[in-house]
Amino acid sequence: MSQNYYNVLGVDKNATPEQIKKAYRKLAMKWHPDRNPDDKAKAEQKFKEIGEAYSVLSDEKKRKTYDQFGEEGLRGAGSGGGGTHFTFNNAEDIFRQFFGDENPFGSMFGNDFGGASFGMGGGMPGMQGMGGFSNFGGAQRRQPQKGRTVEHKFFLSLEELYAGTTKQMRVNRKRLNADGQTTRQETKTLTINVKPGWKSGTKITFEREGDELPGVVPADIQFIVGEKTHSRFMRNNNDLVFKHKLPLKQALLSSFVVSITTLDNRTLRIPINKIVSPGFIHKVPGEGMPISKSGGTKRGDLLIEFDIVFPTHLNQQQKNAIQQYL
Repeated sequence: MSQNYYNVLGVDKNATPEQIKKAYRKLAMKWHPDRNPDDKAKAEQKFKEIGEAYSVLSDEKKRKTYDQFGEEGLRGAGSGGGGTHFTFNNAEDIFRQFFGDENPFGSMFGNDFGGASFGMGGGMPGMQGMGGFSNFGGAQRRQPQKGRTVEHKFFLSLEELYAGTTKQMRVNRKRLNADGQTTRQETKTLTINVKPGWKSGTKITFEREGDELPGVVPADIQFIVGEKTHSRFMRNNNDLVFKHKLPLKQALLSSFVVSITTLDNRTLRIPINKIVSPGFIHKVPGEGMPISKSGGTKRGDLLIEFDIVFPTHLNQQQKNAIQQYL
C-alpha cells in the first residue's frame, strides 16, 4: 500500500537530516514491539513502517528519487524501502545500526542492572540482539531468538497447479561474516517443487534461509501459493467449474454436445440428453483438479454450469408457436 514517508515520521518535506534522525529515534523507541507487549501486532507494523520511511529519507539518493517519482520511482530504481520487499527484520537491522552500542532502553533497564549500559547487537558480551540481555552474578543467558518468518506470495496458473511444476525463487538475504558481527548481502536460489493439486494458500517453508544477524537465529522464508484467474475454468476446492452459454432453443431440445478443452489439452465431448433448466449443473466425475493428498491419483469433478440465453424479442408467430406447443 502506498504511504507518505514524511507523514510516517511526522516531518516536513523540507526536514533536515538531523530532524529526520530525531523523528526516527523518537518513533522507533515508541513503537518498538518490546515496548508494546499488549499490542505487539500493531507495534510490529508501525515499527516496520517507521524503519522503511527512515531507510528512504535518510539516504540522500533514495530521498531525491522518492521526492521526484514517489514509491514507483524507487521500484524502478531497484532501491530498498519501497523498491524491494521491506520486512520487519530490515527494520530491526536499521534499529541496531542506528543505536549501535548505545542502550536505547536505558531508562527502562538502567536501575535493574545498576545503571550499566547495554549494547544492541554488539555491546557487552552476552548481549544477543534485541532479547539477549544477561544478568550479572552468573544468571542464565537467554537463548538467541529466532527472526520473524518472512512471507512472499507467488501466483501459479491452473495449468501449473493441475500438472505440477518447478519454480526457482531468488532471494536476497544477509549472511554473517567470519567475525560473527558484520554482514554481507547474498543471493540464493530456492527450489519449489509444486505438486499437482496444490491450492491457493498452500505454504512452503524454507527453515533458517532468511537474514542472519548477530545473536539471532536466521528467520524462515515462507512462500504462499496464489492462484491466477483462468479464462475458462473456476476452481471450487478440488472441482473445476466450466460455464457454458446455451441458447434457449438448444436447452429445450435436450440433445446437444458440449466440447471442453481440459487443462492438459484433451478435448472432452459431453453429450447432454435432457432439457436444461436454469440452475442445472452437469457433473463429469474425475475431470477436476488432482487431489494432492492422494498423490495425484484421484481427482475432483468437472461441473458444467449452464447459462441459458433467452431471446430479447419474439415475433407474433413465435409467440403463437410457444402458446401452442408449451
